[in-house]
Amino acid sequence: MKELYKYLNIMKSKPDQSFALATVIQVKGSAYRHEGAKMLFSENGEQYGMISGGCLEEDLSSYAQEAMTLQKHQTVTYNLRIEDDLGWGKGAGCNGEITILLEPIKWNDTKHFLSRVLERLERGERLVSISDLSRQKDGVRLFVAEDGEVIGTRLPHLKKVVMPTVNQMFKTERTFEYQHFIELNTTFMFELHEPQDTLYIFGAGTDAEPLVKRAAEFDFLPVVIDPRESRCKRACFPNASSFIIEHPENFLAKNCLKKNSYVLIMTHQFQQDQQILTYFLEQENRPKYVGILGPKKRTEKLVASLPLPEWIHSPVGISIHAEGAEEISISILGELIQVRNEKRMLMRKKKKRETVV
Repeated sequence: MKELYKYLNIMKSKPDQSFALATVIQVKGSAYRHEGAKMLFSENGEQYGMISGGCLEEDLSSYAQEAMTLQKHQTVTYNLRIEDDLGWGKGAGCNGEITILLEPIKWNDTKHFLSRVLERLERGERLVSISDLSRQKDGVRLFVAEDGEVIGTRLPHLKKVVMPTVNQMFKTERTFEYQHFIELNTTFMFELHEPQDTLYIFGAGTDAEPLVKRAAEFDFLPVVIDPRESRCKRACFPNASSFIIEHPENFLAKNCLKKNSYVLIMTHQFQQDQQILTYFLEQENRPKYVGILGPKKRTEKLVASLPLPEWIHSPVGISIHAEGAEEISISILGELIQVRNEKRMLMRKKKKRETVV
């Protein structure tokens, strides 16, 4: 899950405020979102994100305020299967039952370890969080990094009971586990937290402006790369994560892209696009996604006599017959989200098969 990064930054920006982090921990039947989905409530009544189609948030807000006041985590279950107005969902008939965990958190009370968690995520690292749900006065109190560092209060029987599941989650990339250990009479919630995906955009043309804006809205970290100081700046791209005012070939010669990153090539210069594409074709560890703006015939000319690899997306974006920069940005974002969610879809299919068996 990538939502934690966003919510940690919100809490960090308001260090004196109390928050309640809501996490879907169990779904029976169908639901708007699945296990691990999150949203954030503030003591001032602000809400960030959604965990339903809008039918639960108002009521859940009152439970969130209670959790913040009492400084105790609590679970709330909503039965959305009932179709009359007496049941939850107000007659929604969504055919599902959802259990949500609410955890009170204040940045200033927990920054000694949450800041370390945020630093790890900013460096592009993954972590597994462990919550002991039997401890009502504690929320998330433990994070484990891939290098084995433990951040937070050590839970009892850590290595004996918890670490096998942690290691398995790193290995399989399963994002959520909810386990009860009979020998400890304790229930643990495990979550795999991933950093936000970096999107490298080569080219700072005006057509990239709506793309950068929407990419940031959908939890990508857009990095704009262009040698023109007049274009590669905050005034043109207010939502960009960072700017690299340099020729693409010089940047690539001196830097390694972040792991599992996304790349869009849209300099509108044939030779420059060719240099960038050639660089990625020669790399063993290629990005998760490489898309090139322009028709497929142009891309085929970029690679000359070489066959165009399947992992090169050209033409870029999903087919919605888009016209103009705004529509094209939606088409491209659709494809980026599709690629990002492939792993999640495979995990859900696997889980469904396991349930049937």
